[in-house]
Amino acid sequence: MNIDILLSILFTIPLFIVGFQIEKLKTKKIFIIWISIAILLIIIGIIIENNSNNEMRSVSYFSSQLLFIFLIVQKITRNIYFTIFKREPEFGKFPKHKIDYIYTLTISFSVIILAFLLDSYIFKKF
Repeated sequence: MNIDILLSILFTIPLFIVGFQIEKLKTKKIFIIWISIAILLIIIGIIIENNSNNEMRSVSYFSSQLLFIFLIVQKITRNIYFTIFKREPEFGKFPKHKIDYIYTLTISFSVIILAFLLDSYIFKKF
């Protein structure tokens, strides 16, 4: 197994942990802990990217950004959702309200799209 793929899997494990415990992100202390972990993962991804001999962008660098993007997008969309509907959105399960599907899809697609846009911008810039 390629080390880049193994590191990519290790970098996405915290994303799945946060995805299954998204209700806890509304507390400020938990959110700060996870954003600190996300920044640490990005720093590790940058170090690995700079020390690799690979000419292509590494998959591990790309996946190290996913948790940070997820947390930022979730915080913004949750705040917008809460101000509009005056309730907490349900993520990833079968919600009572059909409008929660839009919240889930927005977070899911925007994390992937923003990761690709960020990576292409960084690749083009540097």
